[in-house]
Amino acid sequence: MSGEPETVATRLWRDRVQAREQERNEALARARIAEEKVALLNAENERLAGEVARLRALLAPDESRARAETEEQMEALRLALLPMLTPLGRERTRA
Repeated sequence: MSGEPETVATRLWRDRVQAREQERNEALARARIAEEKVALLNAENERLAGEVARLRALLAPDESRARAETEEQMEALRLALLPMLTPLGRERTRA
């Protein structure tokens, strides 16, 4: 009789070990899948970052051209208004 309970306990222990090994193997498989997904997402992120940089480079000349044009217009306006403001400034200082 004493051999039978030991055999049951041994079988239970072996089953528990097998269940834990199976859980570990499944967890390792999930971890590998997750690592592969992360690698794919990182590659996609790098590709998209390159695409964004390319698109920004395409827009940058337009932005700088527009800014330069605006600055030129502001300078032309300033130069056109300056003579109009100068007589007012002289009259104020005389008064």
